[in-house]
Amino acid sequence: MKYTLIFSLLVAFNVQADWTVKSAPNPKAPGKGLAVAHGGKPVAHFVFGEGQKKPFLHIYGTKGELLTNPGAGPDGKDFGRYPHHRGIYIGWRVISGGKQYDLWHIHKGEIMRVKEIKSAEASKAGVKIVADIEWRTGKVGNSDDLLIAETRSLLISKEGNTTQVDFHTELTADRNLTLGGDLQHAGCHFRAHTEVANKSTKYTSYLWEPEGKKAGNGKILSKEWKWNRLQFPIGGNWYSATQFNSPHQPVEELSWRDYGRFGFFFKKALKKGQVQKLDYRFHIAPSEAPQLESEPPRVSKEQEKTWRATAQSAYKAFVNDLK
Repeated sequence: MKYTLIFSLLVAFNVQADWTVKSAPNPKAPGKGLAVAHGGKPVAHFVFGEGQKKPFLHIYGTKGELLTNPGAGPDGKDFGRYPHHRGIYIGWRVISGGKQYDLWHIHKGEIMRVKEIKSAEASKAGVKIVADIEWRTGKVGNSDDLLIAETRSLLISKEGNTTQVDFHTELTADRNLTLGGDLQHAGCHFRAHTEVANKSTKYTSYLWEPEGKKAGNGKILSKEWKWNRLQFPIGGNWYSATQFNSPHQPVEELSWRDYGRFGFFFKKALKKGQVQKLDYRFHIAPSEAPQLESEPPRVSKEQEKTWRATAQSAYKAFVNDLK
C-alpha cells in the first residue's frame, strides 16, 4: 500500500543531532504512531491508527511521565473523565446537508483517519511531522463520506526545559459545511492526564490574556484572545501548559475546565473547496509549585505576575515567528 511504503521509508528511524523520530506503537494503549525524543528522552508521541478515533499528540514531562490524557487503557477500553479528550487535538461538530457529524466526541461512528504521513524529519532544531488526515462520516449514514481533508503540521522543539509544539493545520471542506457546535465541544485543545481530574480539580489554576471576567460554564467571550495558561500537578511535580492563538485567525471564546482541558473556539461556514488555516503554539514546561500554604495550595500574586509576563513575552515571539 502507498501509505505503508511511504510511512516505512520516512520514519523507520530519522535522526539528526539529539532529535529522533521513529515509528512506534502507542505505549500502554491502542494505536501506533511516531515517537519523538530528544537526547534519548521521550518528548512527544503522535498517536493514530487502529483503536483510535482521532489522531492526537501526547506530551511527556522532564522525568518521562505522561502529561496528557490517553483516554484508553491497554485493553482498548475508554477510562477516566471525558476520555475523548486526548493530548493536543482538534475537532468540531460538522454540520452539512441538514445533518450533524460529531467529529469531537466521535461516538456515533464518525472518524478521523490518517491517510498519509507526508514527512517525519528530525533536524538540529527539532522534529517536524506532516500528515494528511480525513474527517469522515464513517458509519453515520452508512456512507463513510469525506467531510474535511486536513493537512496537519507539527513542529516539536525545545526552548530550555520548555517543550514547544507549533500546530499548523489546513482544513479543506469537501462539501458546503459549517464548523459548528459550542465552545466546550469544538476547537483545538490541550487535555492534561486524567490523573489531574482524579486528584482534585482544586489544584489547577488558569491565567489568560486579555484578562476578563469569567462567564458561566467555563467560558469567556473575546475576539482578541492571545493565550491561556494552565497550571497543574502530575505526581509530585508541577507543570504548565500554555496555548498561544494566532491574531490572524477567527476566535470567539476561550473554553476552560478545572480538570485540565482548554482551547479556543469559533464557528465558521465553509464552501466546498474553501480552506481554513489555523496556527497555534503550545508551551509545556515544569513549573514552580504554588507558593501560598493552604490545602489545596494556591498561586501567589507574585507568581501570577511573573507567569503572565513570561507568557506575554512568548506570545510576542510567536506572533513574530508567524511573519
